[in-house]
Amino acid sequence: MVQQVNRKAFTLIELLVVVAIIGILAAVGVVAYNGYTNSAKVAVSKSNHNTVVKKLNLLIQQCDISSNGKVKLMLKQGDKTKYEKGCWYDVNTYLFFREYFTNDLNNSIEWKNNHTKEPWGQNYVATSGDSWACTQEKYIGYVFVHYTTSTKKIDVCTCVDSPCSNYTNVLSYQTQWQ
Repeated sequence: MVQQVNRKAFTLIELLVVVAIIGILAAVGVVAYNGYTNSAKVAVSKSNHNTVVKKLNLLIQQCDISSNGKVKLMLKQGDKTKYEKGCWYDVNTYLFFREYFTNDLNNSIEWKNNHTKEPWGQNYVATSGDSWACTQEKYIGYVFVHYTTSTKKIDVCTCVDSPCSNYTNVLSYQTQWQ
């Protein structure tokens, strides 16, 4: 007499259904994860822009209250030495804001731009450049500081999300220098 063994196993259909359910959950999870990471990058870019604006206004106030008309800045990229630099005299104002100020920011904060897909230079966040750069997709997340000598205006702009051609994705700030 042959004794029949009752074996329980999954059928092929049951396995395919489980695999399909796992695939759907994974697809939904990946899309949600990408959305979360993109919104986090946008928030960081907005925060970086606001930090540059606040530090710029702080620098202007330091120049105004300085007894000798000088402030201390890290002038060179990667150099942590603070040099005393005149705010109005003994300085090229164009370089003061576009180079010295951005180098001081990047050296003191040591931030990196992880938003862009085309990093350039040392991948610092604050950089010198005209406002046209804020309309370029490859510069998403960079905070551009520009000084116009003829009008004595300081512009700060950042493209925080794609497309940069959409003005709602670009943050701008402008102030006047004496």
